[in-house]
Amino acid sequence: MKSTIRFDGGREVDLEMTTISLSGAWLINRQWAIRAVAGVLLDGGLQPEGQASHDFEPGGLVAAGVEYRASEGQGKTPSVDLSFFLGASWSQTVAPGTDAKTSYFAGDARLGARFGWVIQEKIFPYVAARVFGGPVNWELDGEDVVGTDVHHYQLALGVATSLGKVGLFAEWAGLGEQALSAGMSTAW
Repeated sequence: MKSTIRFDGGREVDLEMTTISLSGAWLINRQWAIRAVAGVLLDGGLQPEGQASHDFEPGGLVAAGVEYRASEGQGKTPSVDLSFFLGASWSQTVAPGTDAKTSYFAGDARLGARFGWVIQEKIFPYVAARVFGGPVNWELDGEDVVGTDVHHYQLALGVATSLGKVGLFAEWAGLGEQALSAGMSTAW
């Protein structure tokens, strides 16, 4: 994931992080699902303008939310899924050229809409739009600061496929908050 955080005083810091996560969903019925996510922040950093990157130590992330199937698609008419999630990530950053560590914490509330189609009952392309916001707490130049993403949106293209009980997906978000993700799922 890549983005830019604007902290107190208008100071902008580029953010990059690599994560791995595991999610589970409970399908309440054909329209509603509850989903929980837990993961690890593996790598990345925060780079203030004109400075070297403050590298992330391994950290964590969690999220939970609900998904609602607003409509079932048929033919050229897409299915529409709506979602709401609350999430958080945390880590320590290491200042460049030192062993000095600083706490990092970000909270997030996210609303999403996904429009998907079915091709031959096996391929599921989709487009997604998400809006979000939440505070980011860090220490910049020896001062505790609070910031937020300069982009409060994300536009994504994705595709999923089904191979029996196993599903595979890939998604690229190139506008707003940028991200590339891939994964697999199974149902039982």
